[in-house]
Amino acid sequence: MDILAANMAQYSAAQLQASLPKDDPQAQLKAVATEFESLFAKQMLDSMRATLSPDDDLFYGGMAQDIFQDMLFEEYARMMAKTGSLGVADIIYRQYENAL
Repeated sequence: MDILAANMAQYSAAQLQASLPKDDPQAQLKAVATEFESLFAKQMLDSMRATLSPDDDLFYGGMAQDIFQDMLFEEYARMMAKTGSLGVADIIYRQYENAL
């Protein structure tokens, strides 16, 4: 599963780099800060999910459910970052906007 996660992270980084605006450093900073908030939220959600035991789940679906939940939590993290729920992206943006 670690190899799959590494490949997905590499793909995600390449996808982010390809989608960045070329001539607007402020938009680039905002996009990268939002992506960082998404990664932060995903780590937080994964830590929360790790506290749950599959033995307590009445309808545990095995590896397929684990993969689905991982993708679901990744999408939750993206939505949290996109809406600015945690505010991490704004803090990072304000910290580095003067350096542009």
